[in-house]
Amino acid sequence: MYKIKTLFIVVSLLSLVASCADDPEMHKFSLDPGTFVLYADQTSGTFSFETYDSWTAVPQVDWITIDGDNHLDVAYNYMNLYHSTVTFTALPNTTGRTRLGTILVKTYYSSAVPFYQLGVLNVLHPRYTIKTWLDEKAHIPDEILYELTDSANWEKDSICFKVEKDWELELVGDAPWIELVGNTAGPKGKNRVDFNLTPNTNTESGREAKLKLTSGEVSNEIVVRQLPAKKEVEE
Repeated sequence: MYKIKTLFIVVSLLSLVASCADDPEMHKFSLDPGTFVLYADQTSGTFSFETYDSWTAVPQVDWITIDGDNHLDVAYNYMNLYHSTVTFTALPNTTGRTRLGTILVKTYYSSAVPFYQLGVLNVLHPRYTIKTWLDEKAHIPDEILYELTDSANWEKDSICFKVEKDWELELVGDAPWIELVGNTAGPKGKNRVDFNLTPNTNTESGREAKLKLTSGEVSNEIVVRQLPAKKEVEE
């Protein structure tokens, strides 16, 4: 009777070990970060994840490609946790609107890694205005406007931005009351362009001008408005 009990315990323990080895909870897919947001001129990046399993990364849109290794083949062992990094390339977004793409990472689980590429450049000043939302709950805008409003007596202001390609800033149309100062083109990075304003004292209506910021293949419009003198007196 003692031998039978001992055999039953051994068989039970072996079954438990086998059950744990096959338990899906021993598998893992941990992504860092969970969501990616790119500006329109950002065309490269990386994402990392951890898994115990072999994996393959497959873009689901034609504007994202994988650079270098897109897979790892390993023998599953829950004692070996692999930290992997995938490098990707994205085409510049010239649509003016946010677009969503995914890379499907196939491991023991299949996970779609989301990429939101905005339709605008990274303008730091002025701040943006959201015209429409792609996903308001997740705070993902669709259309973004850059608008700068100055007082009638304001004589100086600036545009600040960070871009990924060679850039150029130009005045669009006829607006003699704005004069760009200093460099209006340069290499990628964080930049600032100052401009002078002629005080708006001789009109009862405001005026508007447009600047065009270009980084590589992407161009954005920045609207500059100057308030009327009469309106400011009334306020």
